[in-house]
Amino acid sequence: MKKRKSNAVNAAQVLESSVSPILEINYSDPLFTLAAHPTEPVLISGLVTGHVFCHRYDAEALEEKQSARREQLLLQEKEAFKKGKVSQISKSVSQSKNPWWTIIKDHTEVPQESGVVASWKTKRHKGSCRHAIFEPLESSVGENIFTVGTDHIIKKASSETGKVVGKVDVSLDFPNSNDSITKLCHSATNSCLLAGTENGHVLVYDSKNLGGSKLKYKVSSAHDDAVNHILAMPAVSAYHYLTLGSTTLSHIDIRKGIITQSDNQDDELLSMCFATDQINDGKNDTVLVGHGEGIVTIWKNSKNRFMDQLTRIKVNKEASIDAIIPTMNCDDDEMAASVWCGDSEGLLHRVNYKKGKVVETRVHSSSRGKYGAADEVGLLEIDYDYRLISAGMESLKIWSNEQNEEIALDESDDSDDESDSDNSEDDLSSGSLSDTASDEEIEENKEEEDEKEDKPVKIDHPLANRSKKGLVGVSKHVTKKKQIDINKLTKKGKEEEEEEQPQKKKPKKDQLSTKQLRNMQKHEHGIRRFDDL
Repeated sequence: MKKRKSNAVNAAQVLESSVSPILEINYSDPLFTLAAHPTEPVLISGLVTGHVFCHRYDAEALEEKQSARREQLLLQEKEAFKKGKVSQISKSVSQSKNPWWTIIKDHTEVPQESGVVASWKTKRHKGSCRHAIFEPLESSVGENIFTVGTDHIIKKASSETGKVVGKVDVSLDFPNSNDSITKLCHSATNSCLLAGTENGHVLVYDSKNLGGSKLKYKVSSAHDDAVNHILAMPAVSAYHYLTLGSTTLSHIDIRKGIITQSDNQDDELLSMCFATDQINDGKNDTVLVGHGEGIVTIWKNSKNRFMDQLTRIKVNKEASIDAIIPTMNCDDDEMAASVWCGDSEGLLHRVNYKKGKVVETRVHSSSRGKYGAADEVGLLEIDYDYRLISAGMESLKIWSNEQNEEIALDESDDSDDESDSDNSEDDLSSGSLSDTASDEEIEENKEEEDEKEDKPVKIDHPLANRSKKGLVGVSKHVTKKKQIDINKLTKKGKEEEEEEQPQKKKPKKDQLSTKQLRNMQKHEHGIRRFDDL
């Protein structure tokens, strides 16, 4: 007899968000870094081969196409349900056999009517491209991009043409020749460009004069191991930054060195960000940190000067939180208090840090890929119109800003059914546990070789010639893939008998309410928050 799924598994599947991607780009070589233009629909992607690609997309056309296609598929599925060809109408995005969004099978071969064009491409670095960022200065926002590779060279290039306008060989400033750059960060208020290294150092350069400038500042041994993330603190000072490395968080002044370093967290700290409401209010007091053990912790400068975490939010105990980013959407309080997390199981979670819980789940990858069990979400970006962009080593997805109306209506009906109930149980379902403890120049011959290799190739496929109505998506991969459930965000427990739900407008087989589903997840965790502690 086939073993029945636990209630926790069923709850995770039902609570998957109905929001779908509008675009999916698959990469033939591993994708290592991603950057989204702050004011235009432009994406920069850096690969393991050292190549850098610039893609421009028509977001409105992609939204329109996926919406029309989804509506068409829904009507077909309803008709099949009426005729008894299918047992139920699926609302799952990840388990759909017929994807309705635009899919590019290979990033090097973009169809003309796809709504996406490759503006330029180049072999930017001799080794892999490790990190890429856009210039954030208000006077020149998005005009230039900075990339760094395993060749130890930081290059500044025009984001419009891809032409290099400056570079610096950072290996000349390494205390140890075995060092390498891991992360870049540019100040939003001055020309300081920070580079974190594998040995835990932070090097600072003048981005306006990369070719002729020497090392401006240096913070030695900010961490015992590789710098995983650098975050500017413009509200505090143009020279203050937060850095993550190994198991500690450091608050540094690039002129003076380490201000404070946190206690050892006994867990690797991988990613961090400020929440949207903090950024909007011009504050850098509260920071959220993603951990290797699948939790997000909250830190406050005003409480203990970032010496230790204050609160932890359980996200996915089976995975690491490899990326975290604010929603940057201040349209409502819910989104302003939320951050997006990407984990090593290929899942996306929207966490409301004020409520202390996961409030939305999406699936970036639900199948076995070329490099592992799933395409791990190691890269997150927000585009110019607040769309979430998620990426792993195999694929990139731009998510819609619009929810399917019919599915959203069904979900709101479920919410209405429990609107008269007591809200006290929602407080218990937060899943949070509070802790009271508080260039230098290279030789001319080498440079000539680099220029030949690093010359960007402009690709002429203007978006102006596209037809919105004529956009045709590419079908999903034909290769068989083993599907996995998104149940890893809850702990498996004993099997329970499903309660029957009273019939509503249409009979539903053992349909559980949203409240019951949340309760099932809540009990599966085995830990509740006690107000008296």
